[in-house]
Amino acid sequence: MSRMRSAFVIALVLSGATSPVAAQDWRTISGHRQVAGEEQLKVEVEFGAGQLQVEPGDAGVLYRTSLRYDAEIFKPVHEYSPGALRIGVSSLGDRIRGDLREGGRLALALTPDVPLDVDFRFGAAEARIELGGLRLRRVDIETGATDSRIGFSKPNPIRMEKLGIEAGATKLQVRGLGNANIESLEVKGGVGEITLDFTGRWNGDTNATIDLGLGKVLLRIPRGLGVRVSKNSFLVAFDSEGLIKRGNDFYSPNWDSAARKLTVEISGALGVVEVDWVDPNDGI
Repeated sequence: MSRMRSAFVIALVLSGATSPVAAQDWRTISGHRQVAGEEQLKVEVEFGAGQLQVEPGDAGVLYRTSLRYDAEIFKPVHEYSPGALRIGVSSLGDRIRGDLREGGRLALALTPDVPLDVDFRFGAAEARIELGGLRLRRVDIETGATDSRIGFSKPNPIRMEKLGIEAGATKLQVRGLGNANIESLEVKGGVGEITLDFTGRWNGDTNATIDLGLGKVLLRIPRGLGVRVSKNSFLVAFDSEGLIKRGNDFYSPNWDSAARKLTVEISGALGVVEVDWVDPNDGI
């Protein structure tokens, strides 16, 4: 604990109860750390409820964070060991009060200088996550009942091995997946709507698997990208407009000649998958 305290700049701002009925105890923890020769950084973010904001940070800064939480319900998590960061909150038992999305906030800026493995887990949160330009090797995202937007507005300078998304009762938009430079994309959807936007600068091919529950997935695919879709469930409705069926699979007309290719495998219990063909830079 003493090592951790010496490594951080920590500020605690304590306030009394904001309401005699709710007896809330809002506290804020903030901190940052400079880059000091790290070759990689593993980041774990766990945030139950509130507003979550993630964005690229400044060069030379490993991370910067600010966390506002209700100490009557949560305790903060803010731990660093060489090459590993854990940040967020954990619950204090079963105490639940009102709309937990009100008041709590976590803001996190991550370094563009160091390769990152990032694990996001958040529940009843309004998440705005911008990862454009970061050196991402692996990203896992697990959401609950959320309204989430994830963006890659700039190209990932390195190849991402995997982007995994597991969404519950959610409205989720992921934009600029072409910029993410992904080798493997895995999406598991529960109940809700998911938009996967594949615009951006493609530097390699991507294999995607989509496992649906009762939700809907919209694929926004740039014209000119080679696309092959395999559907392994008769209960999943698939809009194949703009694709040609060959055997059991669906192909874009330019599949054989395309410089970059997206392969999609669809499975699940029930659900709907739709394709929307867009201009290559539309939506970034």
